[in-house]
Amino acid sequence: MTIHEGKNRQVRRMCAQCGLTVKRLRRVREGALELGDLPPGKWRYLTQDEAGALGVTP
Repeated sequence: MTIHEGKNRQVRRMCAQCGLTVKRLRRVREGALELGDLPPGKWRYLTQDEAGALGVTP
């Protein structure tokens, strides 16, 4: 399931209404930034393209 907006509680409630149980949620993107294989709790520098897409000057 892919949603474009919302919080994890919203996803769990939507699934519960359909009789489904959510075992795990995983964020794969934050806005225009693809998280890829970035481990939880870690960070990385933005590429120039990513910074430009966000309107940030590197």
